Amino acid sequence: MSCEFMVVSQFLRTGINKRFYITCSANVFIIALASYYCLVINIPFMQGAFTAITTLPAFSWLFLLSVPLLLLCLLIIFFSLLSSRWLLKPVSYILLLCSCAALYGTLNYGVVFDYSMIQNTFETDSQEAVSYLNPQFMLFFTLFALLPLLILIKTNVRFSPVTQELLSRSKLVLGCLALIAVIVLSFYADYAATGRNNQLLKKELIPFQYLSSGYKYLRDQWLVTKEPFKILDPTPTLITPAQTQVTVIVVGETARAANFAYQGYARDTNRYTRPFNVTYMNNVASCGTATAVSVPCMFSQQQHTNFSRSEADNQQNILDIAATAGVDVLWIDNNSGCKNVCNRITTLTPDDSLCTQQPCYDEALLAPLRRKLANLSQANTVIVLHMMGSHGPTYFQRYPDDFRLFTPTCDRSDIQNCTNEQLVNTYDNSIAYSDYVNSQVLQQLSELPNSIDKNFIYVSDHGESLGENGAYLHGFPYSFAPAEQTHVPLYIWVGKNNQRISQNCLRSLDSQPAYSHDILFHTLANFIGLKTSTYEAQLDLLNTCNTLNNKAVSNHE
Repeated sequence: MSCEFMVVSQFLRTGINKRFYITCSANVFIIALASYYCLVINIPFMQGAFTAITTLPAFSWLFLLSVPLLLLCLLIIFFSLLSSRWLLKPVSYILLLCSCAALYGTLNYGVVFDYSMIQNTFETDSQEAVSYLNPQFMLFFTLFALLPLLILIKTNVRFSPVTQELLSRSKLVLGCLALIAVIVLSFYADYAATGRNNQLLKKELIPFQYLSSGYKYLRDQWLVTKEPFKILDPTPTLITPAQTQVTVIVVGETARAANFAYQGYARDTNRYTRPFNVTYMNNVASCGTATAVSVPCMFSQQQHTNFSRSEADNQQNILDIAATAGVDVLWIDNNSGCKNVCNRITTLTPDDSLCTQQPCYDEALLAPLRRKLANLSQANTVIVLHMMGSHGPTYFQRYPDDFRLFTPTCDRSDIQNCTNEQLVNTYDNSIAYSDYVNSQVLQQLSELPNSIDKNFIYVSDHGESLGENGAYLHGFPYSFAPAEQTHVPLYIWVGKNNQRISQNCLRSLDSQPAYSHDILFHTLANFIGLKTSTYEAQLDLLNTCNTLNNKAVSNHE
């Protein structure tokens, strides 16, 4: 197994053109490729393993040195399984590009590519994807992906006859398996303890983690036979309202509770909605750490502990049940879509003429909202506004210049290269701007006649990391996610003359110990005034706040 440089000289009319090739056996190609993945592509895993092992009260240097050796053997076996004459190089090209992108995300933002992150990646629109491109990424991708890719392209892999190749590959794989056996038998207790106490480590293994998660996602999307759409309640009804009712639900994006003045944050990021005396809930946990999970979960009857996106997509959510009961339901989206929540109801996006940039500022939601409120066609209306909110990493693009309240700002997408002050200032500006948009929604509702009951609820889908412990953005595995990504804001407002919901009772709810997205399905059922068999009173935030005895109930009268 030797590798040699071959220089092929070709005389042309204009002179001599020298072309450099690398020719090597398939085994050498596999070992070289596995070494690059082990020593470069898996730098985050190696750093994590080094930290986990060296901080133990007593650790063995031999154990520490065995980790890269074990990983190298696993990678050699992996690439050996792909070592067909026609498969090895094309697959290595694709994996290199994908792995380098994963490496960049892990190194710079601390993200890991588990199932939810893969799902979020597949469901990201082009505008959101482009926001991650910046000069640092391009330089990184050139050095760690494109240049190695050029070397791979310039490498001629020499394959022996089939029988010899199988024998040679078998020897390589068996040698790796034998070495793995020696390592595991020698350090089994150390690996078991380190793995048990550092479960995030295995999620940093590239390409194993994203390939495993990607397979599971594709399996769930295309390889599983879908069951017939599940009707949770075929005959929901409406409580006969004393007067016309409008409920506006604002789904915030990437807003974390820690940066809300209502939560005790030192900055007044809620200056615009404060005059409306909203009722803020101090301790609310999200269902997920990414929009692709949290938004469907928020409107689903399922709870966080048993949530399945595929099941949620294939059964009625609270908006479907409301529409079945006769409610006029409208979804207005200024984000990357409703993640299948609004598939069976009327959906709008802001008119591009209302946008001074793409994606639109959230003020673009106000015009279609105003048109709808001016043309209420039914006695019970529900309107969902899906904000762009504080979606990163381009926080500076989420608010107009007039809302550049805190300076200096981080006006770039490679946020890890900004100072913490710049990054937090920019994020806080986006929170304050979202608060302004919400205040305009509340103003529109308050201007409706007193003969209309007005209800409003704002809740973010998930939070955001802003560099705490080296973590940025969101989408971390829920069991490892920091509180910044799971502690979300939620507040409620009802009109002064609301016939069903007591304002005084609402104000007493903020002292309750904890809530989560699990309450939204049942709280919205009450808010809307649904009588449905899916309702559970113990999960209804407003269960004690109805002034009438015609609450949403768990059976039909």
